Amino acid sequence: MDSRILDINAAWWGVPVEELMENAGRAVAKQCRGYGKIAVFCGRGNNGGDGLVAARYLIESGVNVRVFLLEGELSRLNELNLRRLPKRAVKIIRDRDDFKLEGFELVIDALLGTGFEGELKEPLKGIIDKINESPAHKISVDVPSAGHVEADMVVSLHEAKVPGAYVADIGIPKEAEVFCGPGDVVAAIPVRGSSSRKGDFGRIVVFGGSRDYIGTPTIVAQAALRAGVDLAHVCVPQYVADKMPFDPNLIVHPLTSKDYIQVSDVKAVLKMRFDAMVFGNGLGRKSKKAVDYLMKNIDRPVVLDADALGLANKKRLNDKMIVTPHEGEFRKLFGEITDMERDVYEWAKKTKAVIVLKGSLDVVSDGLTLRVNDTGNPYMTVGGTGDVLAGAIGGLLTQNQDRMLSSCAGAFLTGFAGDIAAAQYGVSLVATDVLERLPQAIGECIRFSGEM
Repeated sequence: MDSRILDINAAWWGVPVEELMENAGRAVAKQCRGYGKIAVFCGRGNNGGDGLVAARYLIESGVNVRVFLLEGELSRLNELNLRRLPKRAVKIIRDRDDFKLEGFELVIDALLGTGFEGELKEPLKGIIDKINESPAHKISVDVPSAGHVEADMVVSLHEAKVPGAYVADIGIPKEAEVFCGPGDVVAAIPVRGSSSRKGDFGRIVVFGGSRDYIGTPTIVAQAALRAGVDLAHVCVPQYVADKMPFDPNLIVHPLTSKDYIQVSDVKAVLKMRFDAMVFGNGLGRKSKKAVDYLMKNIDRPVVLDADALGLANKKRLNDKMIVTPHEGEFRKLFGEITDMERDVYEWAKKTKAVIVLKGSLDVVSDGLTLRVNDTGNPYMTVGGTGDVLAGAIGGLLTQNQDRMLSSCAGAFLTGFAGDIAAAQYGVSLVATDVLERLPQAIGECIRFSGEM
């Protein structure tokens, strides 16, 4: 699991990231005994903060330490730990020309953690090249920075990030790994830059509706938009398009079928441009062939929900799909439940689909890992909250293309929004109350991560 997710979720469970960083730095320092002169290279983020803590422990033990800190804006904890070091021990660097490594016996690499993505560029490329040119022993914190530092040893925090790493227990509670939390939400929502344009954060298709169920596709699409997707296309039969609630934020595509979705509609929708789909909400029971055709032919990520689950063939499930059954739908699709967590895990493993079993505790698995979610409340048994969940998961999936992350984040986020709504409405809660609290729930997750 991404260390950023773990850090935020650990704080949610009462273990502050400052404490985790202190434990990480202490663990790194323990692996540096016996070296007389040590250079510690620190980046601007929390990986650099781990390096600063290690430097402090080494200095306090009497070791000759020189910290080379990359110039720029520092994370809160990085800056906090920088202030705890003697100024004489720290040199701010901008590029490879700002330091020399002659005489150093050990180099600690705390420049970049697991969150780094993309191509390594200057000045970091030059700095790392110069580190690699040094004959000094090299220890990387968590991972070799950008995968380029030629580390002799890696001290991975909590779990091995690379083969052969020494794993240090830094006090992350088991709950932070098992339970979905605000860290999943923060990780699932891409960061937006000043150059972002319409469409950069995805196009979702919400495909469903029937003469019997008119409103549900609207709720799904609105939830996807609230989860951050840029464009929501709603594909529904003619009757639904004529009768559905008007929302100018949605792009509605009336299908050729009048009342119920047919195979011809599926063929037309699959030709559209989109990044992910939510299929099945309000579908009714008369579209079995359409469900089978879509499951056989879709080539992009899809959330199968509601009526689609009652018509689905489990043999058609694959690694592009998320299914979101409640217990009754799970039994119809997979058979009796003997052990909830084990059954979800085993069926996810067999089918390669991500399964989100909805209940008082949601169980989520991709067949590789299993997570649970404890947000939500009994007032959310009202109709339509499942549509909000499907839309939230679909909206996140559209943006990041990660089925497991989106499922965990969507489950936590929808339940959290429901908890916020329940505090106000109690037994009067309706699905749109949950939908309307999604922005507040996202904001609370982001604020929580920023306060760490």
